[in-house]
Amino acid sequence: MMHYERSKSQVFQVPSALAVAQTAPDANRFGECICILTRWKGSIYKLVWRNLLLYYALYYMLTILHKFILDEDGQKTFVALAKYCSRNENSFNFMIMLGFFTSTAMQRLFSMQTMMPGTAKVIGCFTLAIKPNMPEGPFIVEQFARWTVIAWILTFRLVSKPLRDLYPDMFSLQTAGILRDKERLILERVEADAENSTPRPLVAIDWMLLLLKETSTHNRFAEKSSHLKLVEAVLAFKKSCGNTIKFGTHNIPHALIQAAIIMVYAFGLLTLMARNLEDDGDEDNHLANNIISYFPILPSMQFFIFLAWLKFGRAAVNPFGTDETDIDIKRLLKTHIQDSLRLTRLYTQNLEDFFGTMPQHQYNETDVIHL
Repeated sequence: MMHYERSKSQVFQVPSALAVAQTAPDANRFGECICILTRWKGSIYKLVWRNLLLYYALYYMLTILHKFILDEDGQKTFVALAKYCSRNENSFNFMIMLGFFTSTAMQRLFSMQTMMPGTAKVIGCFTLAIKPNMPEGPFIVEQFARWTVIAWILTFRLVSKPLRDLYPDMFSLQTAGILRDKERLILERVEADAENSTPRPLVAIDWMLLLLKETSTHNRFAEKSSHLKLVEAVLAFKKSCGNTIKFGTHNIPHALIQAAIIMVYAFGLLTLMARNLEDDGDEDNHLANNIISYFPILPSMQFFIFLAWLKFGRAAVNPFGTDETDIDIKRLLKTHIQDSLRLTRLYTQNLEDFFGTMPQHQYNETDVIHL
């Protein structure tokens, strides 16, 4: 039987409470914008603060170089180079280029989220489709549910590094009580066979289809039409697993990611030098030059916005990683395992087990007498 240990700190973190905690804030509440801007966890500040510290460090180093290290000719060359960068920093339309990368990554993320396979529908339909009160029924339901979860795990092991770290090999899955010994040997042989290109998740789904065939052959379904309906549900589950593998392994071209990275950091280097340092002897102009030299507010703000867009796009490229904004695959796995255990228990449960004698129970007995 499948099991999954939970730490004491996670006992009360039920999905409903987590959903409430992670719901987007209400726009009509007074002061909500300030609360959003001051939040650190999952914030933009946490993503870019290292880059901004490096940006300011380089900016101050260039200021010290200009004011205290270069001679008069060197300072003139520095001022000329700063004027050139200042004139050309807005000559490229960075917004369109970066917006294309970010929108492509976010659209891909949305498509991946909508195509993620779920296990509850397949397990629930199978549990309720077979005949009740069969001696072998609980074993068949448990076997089908376990293979469904195995297919889900094997799918996301291919695209999620945290799940690969949790289950680095098939033996770790057997130790966790998810795989049986014969199943592990079959999956290891599939991986070792160089001529076999079938992914492991599809092998587990083949087991599910064979179990449906056996169940139909031995007339264990309550209705004959349930067999074909369940085959369609399993094949839809298989398609979702295949789409997840496809999106995870055939990623956004590296050339596009490299172009976005080069563009943003090139803009950052350009704004480091883009400053107006001409001094005409005016005291006010001298004060303005000192402010520009030590407080690059506008250049750093532009770089901050572009860098934030780049971080969003890069996070969307791999939503199953270790970033705070990524999908928590480990928690999602716990949910699927708990759902599978709960749904398999439905086979041996009735409403009376939860609510006692129900009002409609007397009518059920009357129908039996008339029959």
